[in-house]
Amino acid sequence: MTIEMLLIGGALTGLVIGLGAKTPKLGCAALWIVPLAMIAYVYAWQSAHPDSLRSTSGLDFVFGPLWPSLGAMGGYVVGTAIRYFILFKRNGS
Repeated sequence: MTIEMLLIGGALTGLVIGLGAKTPKLGCAALWIVPLAMIAYVYAWQSAHPDSLRSTSGLDFVFGPLWPSLGAMGGYVVGTAIRYFILFKRNGS
């Protein structure tokens, strides 16, 4: 996976969370899904491909979740803003 794919995937996930979360507390808690899912993916990939492991493969657990998490935070802000403006227009305030 490239950094761009990880950023886009995280941003889409954050956008969905931002649009669907009722409160900011729930949204921020739901954003923990992104790094945890990436850690699980890295673990599954490394378990399935033991012949491709390198001496620096352990760093994938640290830096792998970084990019989708950054994208998810940006997507969450955009999703929250869209949700706010939709509710603002609906209420007529």
